[in-house]
Amino acid sequence: MAVPIKHNTKASKPAPKPYCFVSYSSRESHVQALLPCIWIAFSPYFDVKLTPSALESGADQLSQINDLISGCSFSIVVLDGLRPNVTYEFGRLSAKDKPVILLKEKAATVDIKSLVASGAPAAGDIALPNPTLNVDTHFSNVKSIAHAQWDKSDASATVKVILQEYRKKKDKIKEYVDIKEPQLWLT
Repeated sequence: MAVPIKHNTKASKPAPKPYCFVSYSSRESHVQALLPCIWIAFSPYFDVKLTPSALESGADQLSQINDLISGCSFSIVVLDGLRPNVTYEFGRLSAKDKPVILLKEKAATVDIKSLVASGAPAAGDIALPNPTLNVDTHFSNVKSIAHAQWDKSDASATVKVILQEYRKKKDKIKEYVDIKEPQLWLT
């Protein structure tokens, strides 16, 4: 008598890729030039989870952010704007001892308006200019931690900076993969 062969009809799911948590201010429009550079550098090896787009609508944001931070392999914190949400997320990452790549656009400023007022200045008020971000004075708790500058007008150089900073974290990233710098343009 022939014994029927049972076939496994359920396809096994591949293991999820480790991910990089990216913290940035969505009010800084130039950061949109950085996000594709991060994706180019890491997407073959890591998922890239951005706040706020990685958050589920209708769910508690704080819990989701804390879960994303807890599960990440490493993080990129974009200091541009120096918004309170970004500094909070940096603090959580530090508390969880997660490897962090700190980036600052070469002409980054502090988003004063987000700290002082939500609307335009009233008639006769003096508009506050955003000062150039100086990490050593505006975010002095991290001045001993290396941060790298990126250039919103040079995607190729930005990818290079991102990967250089990633390589510096080799011993701290459990899922570290040796990533070769992609050739974005032929010269």
